[in-house]
Amino acid sequence: MPKSEETCEVTINGKVFRDWESVTATASSNPVVRMVTLSVTEKVGANGAVGQALQIKPGDAATVKLAGVLFAAGHIHERQVAYDANNHSVRVTFASQVLKAVKQTIPLKDGEFKNYSFQAIANKVLAPIGVVLKTIRPPSGWDKPFKYINIEPGETIFSLLSRLSKYRGIWLHDDKNGNLVARGNTDKNPTAEFVEGRNILSAACLAQNAPDTSVSVTGQQRGSDNSTPAQNRGAYSGKADAKGSNYSIDRQMQADIPADGDDLKQAAGYNQLLSLSQQVIVRIVYQGWLLSSGNLPEIFDPISIDSPMLMLKTSDLKIAEVTFTQDQSGSRTTLLAQKWIGSPVDVQSTSPEQTDAQKATSTPITPTPPTMDGPKGQESIL
Repeated sequence: MPKSEETCEVTINGKVFRDWESVTATASSNPVVRMVTLSVTEKVGANGAVGQALQIKPGDAATVKLAGVLFAAGHIHERQVAYDANNHSVRVTFASQVLKAVKQTIPLKDGEFKNYSFQAIANKVLAPIGVVLKTIRPPSGWDKPFKYINIEPGETIFSLLSRLSKYRGIWLHDDKNGNLVARGNTDKNPTAEFVEGRNILSAACLAQNAPDTSVSVTGQQRGSDNSTPAQNRGAYSGKADAKGSNYSIDRQMQADIPADGDDLKQAAGYNQLLSLSQQVIVRIVYQGWLLSSGNLPEIFDPISIDSPMLMLKTSDLKIAEVTFTQDQSGSRTTLLAQKWIGSPVDVQSTSPEQTDAQKATSTPITPTPPTMDGPKGQESIL
């Protein structure tokens, strides 16, 4: 029997299930769905009677608490069972409610959004599956309407929101209540400090030589009677630069929606940050599940690390993935932290120079303020 502060509780229809042989619970920035895998082997009693695990079936709505703290809300996704004359073994996998957004496609009858904000689009596509979009410190201008958004055949709810998020400088993940979260800037004050010889069981670090990088995103506009193909093609572009060490990388990308210069600068900065976050990747294992604050570590929480053996002393890391485990060896937490710069404003954005051919064939089109044909949505700012 694990300690009370290291107990995993699964609640289904008001009934609490515990006493698992092994527990693995994961939250990650990619993939965004919280998953919990639980296993138990039960002795077969009189007349073949078995215990708690037989009562759990796929589709059951459930919540999961770790050490008494809510970790996830969703449903039982998978159940595996095996038995012999003496034992009954069951493994169940729990998934966050957000899994529905990852799996479910959008009907093509809702195939176009005109002048909808990100929040309004999210409200529309998430409503049928009962998932709510919450926001945490979204960047300025994130609620700017998109002029035209078309759904791709077979596109899922999450894939749509994910491809739009880069044009608004937001990051998507789920939370403990089964909501989808659109996040902007994160706190800079560390929520936990990890010091070699004090609270680190094991650690590893991968550090890369960071080059000068330049990311350019070029977009085109939807055609109209007042513009030519040459004007629409490459009419807008955005660029993000980051200083490195001793060599340079130039990346060219094409926008997948009609977008103006500001949108493309956001997209360039977003893709730049994805690259920059790989500069330093640290893996830390510590005893138990809870932090010294009594909370569970969360995705995008900033942490500080002081480890001479890793040649690392920094508070510029954020949690990209957290895994809680429990087995015969006890309870452990594994953190994967990355050098995750807060938002695209931390990356210098500039306008890329046009080639002579572009100057000869392209005339930038001045965008006009959009009219609001679609609802803006009810933003929930945390």
